[in-house]
Amino acid sequence: MMRKLATLIEDNGLALVSLLVALTALGYNTWRNEATESNRNIRAAGFEVLREAAHLQLLVDRAYYAPEEEKPDPIEGWARVNLILALSDVMPEETQAVAQNLKTVWGAQWQTVYRMEDANVKITDANVQLQKEVQDILKALD
Repeated sequence: MMRKLATLIEDNGLALVSLLVALTALGYNTWRNEATESNRNIRAAGFEVLREAAHLQLLVDRAYYAPEEEKPDPIEGWARVNLILALSDVMPEETQAVAQNLKTVWGAQWQTVYRMEDANVKITDANVQLQKEVQDILKALD
């Protein structure tokens, strides 16, 4: 029996090695495709988060510094913050936590950002922290 098995392996060695190489290549290719897709999703979400963070910063600065008749609607800020939070779900947990912090800060400060510079500073700090986190994540992608 052992002799027969040894003969089978010897006769079909090249086919077995070829099969092993093919399965290994298929496994690696599948893993690489999944990693690439994940990176693509993180990259796309990251750029959108950066875009929305920039729009939010403009809104925050206009809310405090613009003349009264040019002040933006705070509902727009809520929409941007909620979109940032939704987009962060695709990103690593650290980014999700920083986005949640931005929403918490916005929730506590949005009503006073129109008249108190301190609110502008707190929201700006949370927004800058988010931007740095996203940039770090994007730089770390392979």
